[in-house]
Amino acid sequence: MTGKRLILLCGVLFAGMTGRAQTQNADDGKVPIFTPFETSFNFGTIGEHDGNAEHVFRFKNTGTAPLVILNVQTTCGCTRPEWTVNPVEPGDEGVIIITYNPIGRIGPFNKPATLQTNENGGYKRYKLTIMGEVVEKPSDPVINFQDTLSGVGVEIKHLVLPTFDASSVNKIATYIKNYHDQTVYFAWEDVPDYMTIKAPDSLKAEWPGEIILSIDGVKTAEKRGRVTEKCTWVIKNRQGGTLGRETICVTVNYLDDFSQLSPLQLVTAPVLEIKNALLDFGTIKKSGFGKGKAIKKPFILTNTGKSDLIIHSITIDDERVNLPDLKGKTIKAGESLNVDATIRSKLFGSGKLDTDIYIVANDPKGPVRRIKVMAATF
Repeated sequence: MTGKRLILLCGVLFAGMTGRAQTQNADDGKVPIFTPFETSFNFGTIGEHDGNAEHVFRFKNTGTAPLVILNVQTTCGCTRPEWTVNPVEPGDEGVIIITYNPIGRIGPFNKPATLQTNENGGYKRYKLTIMGEVVEKPSDPVINFQDTLSGVGVEIKHLVLPTFDASSVNKIATYIKNYHDQTVYFAWEDVPDYMTIKAPDSLKAEWPGEIILSIDGVKTAEKRGRVTEKCTWVIKNRQGGTLGRETICVTVNYLDDFSQLSPLQLVTAPVLEIKNALLDFGTIKKSGFGKGKAIKKPFILTNTGKSDLIIHSITIDDERVNLPDLKGKTIKAGESLNVDATIRSKLFGSGKLDTDIYIVANDPKGPVRRIKVMAATF
């Protein structure tokens, strides 16, 4: 038993002692002092049928005489208090437990509890407050959670915005689900100032949720190319302990604004053509020592247009393939550029490779192009 349940059995025995202690305290100048560690607590979102919500308010007697909680009163039957009835000696701690019943109480709540101590002859009052919002448990979408990050299922951990509107706010979402048997709490770090993440602060056991990521096109007007940002998702338990620090990647193709081009500019624009749009490395024999053999496959970029072709980025999401840094490279009209994709057999590992090279350029008819890359090992 805890709180009042534990102490009421012997409360009568201490009643006389408390009265004598108060008289002696007044005579010898010693006084109790109620010092709470907190005076309010926010439960966040509570499920109506997920059971009672309970919070333990801890306090310390920082005075020089025994401290007694004489009474704790709440404003409605939905909130039940329990507390340490025994005298709390100087330097010791006690608890006040406030329990809230959410059944039939959909919506926000803010409930105070008033407590009375033996300070100032029994006339001292304090207020503790619990708050939160009661909701119906959200429907569980039929989702294939491909990854589990620190006990939280994630539909997609690498979010990709294939098209981007530089004049508006662009959004992309992914579902999550808490597979822990307790509520988990979330925080975000390393989020760029042009990016906003809307996600629950906490998620109860077995509850689904959603992460909505927004990027302000106006704030990224100068960006070009395929850019991947890595945000840190911190997952904690109720006690504040870190369950995991996970990386959520967000990839965006930042393109030129072609809407302002005149008909003449469109006719004289650059045009990107790709030779070898499929790079099949075939079967690669793994090397047993050193860095292994470097295996290269070339592809050719040709500008068949009438003005300069600017390469904003050439990237690949799979780190086993190396590409040269060609950001900002210019290809004159009628000219070509040979590019090598490189795999080192030692670093390739096992299994298959099936991924894409992405090329972002200022070609208004094809600003984002792909080259398929394939390989296997034995």
